[in-house]
Amino acid sequence: MSALRLLVAGLEGTGGDGAVLTRRAGLTGLMSADMDARVPTDCLSRLWRLRLGASDDPCLGVKAAGHWRFGRLRLMDYLVANVPTLAEVFTVTERYSALLNTAPNKIGLAGDARNPGSPGGPGTVTYQIRSGDPEVDAMASQYALATVLFRARYVTGREIRPLHVGLTSCAPAHHRELSVRFGARRLDFDADATTMTLAADDLSLPLPDADARLGAVLRQHAADVIAAQAVPSPWADRLRQVITAQLADGGLSLPVVARALALSPRSLQRRLAEEGTTWRDLVDTVRRDRATALLARGASRKEVAARLGFGDTRALRGALRRWHTNGTPVRSPGRPR
Repeated sequence: MSALRLLVAGLEGTGGDGAVLTRRAGLTGLMSADMDARVPTDCLSRLWRLRLGASDDPCLGVKAAGHWRFGRLRLMDYLVANVPTLAEVFTVTERYSALLNTAPNKIGLAGDARNPGSPGGPGTVTYQIRSGDPEVDAMASQYALATVLFRARYVTGREIRPLHVGLTSCAPAHHRELSVRFGARRLDFDADATTMTLAADDLSLPLPDADARLGAVLRQHAADVIAAQAVPSPWADRLRQVITAQLADGGLSLPVVARALALSPRSLQRRLAEEGTTWRDLVDTVRRDRATALLARGASRKEVAARLGFGDTRALRGALRRWHTNGTPVRSPGRPR
């Protein structure tokens, strides 16, 4: 939950009310979850949507990122502080991004800088959030990119100035402040992805306080944490079974499922947070998986809609379109879409 708490603090720093935002987003219970639990993507998206609804500041993301302080992202911050060069800061961020949230984001460093020690040229860092909401994705990506830039400046002890920053948002009427906050020599809008290009000399900078032995221990620990997150627990399997049964009975609700598991609703929400998801995300995932299985077996859309708790086939069609847009197509073999 460290990423969630950092975002709330950053949005408060831009003039938002953190308590109001978390309450309106339905995240108050998650704020007390284990700090090392992953953040469900939907949680972050809801916070951004609420804040964007109250602000048209084109610098909202980079301003929120300005409230990052070393250690607030816990294991990730210490991982990137204990590698030999700045180029490896970005490759480690890419490799262990699953520590922070559940999103299929695009993160990476392209160019010769991926090969530490090679002369190479400039390298381009991409950090593109993919939640399905273009406005949220543009601002959240600006925030994510600025956060990794500010962290790069901290761990190198140098004022890193990008050669170029590309943002997916439309050009605002005035963007000088954005250029100043990023320190970019060139800033473009309407880009295909959120990127920044750094000079080869910057990417080869050593990290003065890096500890190679500690870095190796942290990377092994991070790999173990990610592997453990990928293994479904018996409790998670039981939870999915109960949700599936309640979908078929038409009485699905968080209190009903919590009672079936001998938990309070609050305890169930806390357990979901520890598993890196939310009630809404999990129900959507169970529906998607069941729809995939039922359609593959030849069930009609009317039958699938009834068994999964959709009001009618139109509601099911809407869900199928959304899953397809988000990169998870669900089709019925041999049936018209």
